[in-house]
Amino acid sequence: MSNPPFFRHAAVSPLSPFPHPPSLTGFGDPPSTAGPAGLTPPAGPAEWSFPADPGCVRTARAVVRDTLRTWRLDPLTDVAVLLVSELVTNSMRYASGPVGLRLRPVGGPGAGGGIRVEVSDTLPVPPLLRAAAPDEEGGRGLQLVASVSLRWGTRCGGTGKTVWFELGSAG
Repeated sequence: MSNPPFFRHAAVSPLSPFPHPPSLTGFGDPPSTAGPAGLTPPAGPAEWSFPADPGCVRTARAVVRDTLRTWRLDPLTDVAVLLVSELVTNSMRYASGPVGLRLRPVGGPGAGGGIRVEVSDTLPVPPLLRAAAPDEEGGRGLQLVASVSLRWGTRCGGTGKTVWFELGSAG
């Protein structure tokens, strides 16, 4: 099965160095020109592709932490890491093949800054938001994403799907 469109073909493993956020053009909305407190935001999104193995969840959390620290969006880190863990775990559990992760700064001057996070996999079936029974071990990840994020959604294509969410700084 082929990779969703934005996947990098160089996989990141727990032992490889974290890639620096690349400057990319042609993806979604153009980046803003100023961030929180007049800081200049990154030039574009940062993205990775992970092999579908249990260690990729830990690696995804680490690259999110590292990238948000570099982008000076520390207040978003804990929530972003939690939600990324949920979505990457779901991708690993239900899809075969690589899991893609993409971070993109959103917001502009006076908006306080924020991020859009996208997790992609090769399964074209959208996830189902449902109410989990009290004794179920799973089924709460999307509820968490929906209740904590500013916005969230899914995009499906012939080669897989992307589940995305946005977080913003308090302001």
